[in-house]
Amino acid sequence: MVDVRSPAFGELLCEPRVVLGSGEDAWDSLRRGVEDLPGDHPLRDVCRRVERAAGHPEPMPLASNLDVLNLRRGEESPGVVLWLSERADGGLFSRAAWVVWGLPRPSLNLFLLPVLTGLTDAIVAADTIDDILEVLTSISLISKTIDIDVRVEKVITPLIYRIYPDTPLSEVQHLLVRRDLPAVPVVGANHEMLGLITVSDILQHMLPSPDTPGTRARRPTAARDVMTRAVLCVSEDELLVEAGRSMIARGVSRLPVVRDAELVGFLERETVMRAFADTILPPRRPRTG
Repeated sequence: MVDVRSPAFGELLCEPRVVLGSGEDAWDSLRRGVEDLPGDHPLRDVCRRVERAAGHPEPMPLASNLDVLNLRRGEESPGVVLWLSERADGGLFSRAAWVVWGLPRPSLNLFLLPVLTGLTDAIVAADTIDDILEVLTSISLISKTIDIDVRVEKVITPLIYRIYPDTPLSEVQHLLVRRDLPAVPVVGANHEMLGLITVSDILQHMLPSPDTPGTRARRPTAARDVMTRAVLCVSEDELLVEAGRSMIARGVSRLPVVRDAELVGFLERETVMRAFADTILPPRRPRTG
């Protein structure tokens, strides 16, 4: 049984998988193209809803000749349809638009757009509709999972470096410098999270003391002497949106991720930003003509 919250890409594709149209822009061409579909086709139904709401979805550029239109239908009916505009010089198409609906922003930005981007070359190189359909039915493509209920475990930065409470501070300093790390976790014998040491923590104990100019503060000798012990952690099975709210509330750029109290990686602020940005795509292409 397929997990409906993590469907395979092939399950999101509606039939027919390609709709041909023509018009001034992606939405106009799509609206015209669906007129040839049966009256009860889900894509036609969605387009009618958008029209009734006086909507005009703004295309998001995916590549030089590929756009994404998010029609914002309810989550109960996710779908992906490829729209193609016919090329005036007799070729197959000049632009294409991936139409999506029912996909929350994190899954769209983190999981679906990379899949669609990977199809760009194959779609552009296609000479016929059959060639495109062959791409859309390839096992390597349709088996890719699109996570709808995005959880932290899917986007964590794996843990590479860790230290222990008795690690000499000189080793910690060298590790941060050599590997250009902003911070390093301090773990116990079972890899449980005990604390965190940042570059700022190290600098605080390296610089001269403000109370005694010209002298240095007494230097600690081990990681336990400078680590921050009260560190906010997030569980790997927590929803990404909730973890993002925690990051905002605490004003932190990364959160340690734990599994059964064991540290397994970090959630980075950039990942959360990418997941919830209105668009992670390049600026709009200038209009021509």
